[in-house]
Amino acid sequence: MIKLIIIVGILFHSQTYAANIFQLPQQSANTNLADIEPNHQPWEAGSIYVAGDVVTHNNSLFIAAFWVKGIEPIENQPHWDGWIWVQDTVIKKWQANKVYRGGNLVKHNTDYYFARYWNKNNKPKPHSSWQRIQDLFYLTPDLPPAHPDDYKTLDGIDQNDNGIRDDYERLVYEKFDSPQLITFSLGTASTLQLVIDIEQGRIPNLDAEIGKQIILDLINISYCVRYLQNSHPHFREPEVLYFNTIDRAYANRKSQNKISDYIAWDDDFHYGADRDCKILKEDIK
Repeated sequence: MIKLIIIVGILFHSQTYAANIFQLPQQSANTNLADIEPNHQPWEAGSIYVAGDVVTHNNSLFIAAFWVKGIEPIENQPHWDGWIWVQDTVIKKWQANKVYRGGNLVKHNTDYYFARYWNKNNKPKPHSSWQRIQDLFYLTPDLPPAHPDDYKTLDGIDQNDNGIRDDYERLVYEKFDSPQLITFSLGTASTLQLVIDIEQGRIPNLDAEIGKQIILDLINISYCVRYLQNSHPHFREPEVLYFNTIDRAYANRKSQNKISDYIAWDDDFHYGADRDCKILKEDIK
């Protein structure tokens, strides 16, 4: 932990001054990114970005999903690389009866959320089909203390209500002293939690489309882990750390079997995974 704080202290001299969605008046129904700044600052590899920062890159607009540095924004759907690709300058207020697909961005009350998977009539809130945008990397981590029920259920405990199970969050900070590995591991938590959600019947509209996207996201994560292991040989799969009890490991196996039941055999569908993990740069200096 001491090494982590030293690393972050060195890094924060390059803090970016990008416009941030949380700088806009919170009472407005929709958020127009053009109201923050007509010409957003271009992404810089050496700058640090926090949740809500808005940048341009290759003629596209991106919003930081959480703390991120040194990872290039690309036009993809997975958010665990730290960036949300914005295809419209207006972030619209969440609406009931509207269909949302994974990666869609909405405003609800004073918070911002992106859809974790296809959903309709699911009001944005933590521990749902939505993930709240927030900073998942702390300068001096004040992590929730151990709780007697941390390992008693599949969901565990989330005392700070950030959508990440406390025991997993603590484990990530304890095991890794690289901001790159911490950011990536925390970013994958919302995808891994989908497995638990399926096991507990929280995705009633689970079908082939949703199942394929979940499988592709898991493939992306595994592929990028192998990429990261080139510079971090001892880095373990976030999946191993996340499903850290017998019950959770069993739920992982059962859920993936359930997903496969919805997917007709297709030798080539897995090629739809983004797999461009060169966005995950070598160790952050």
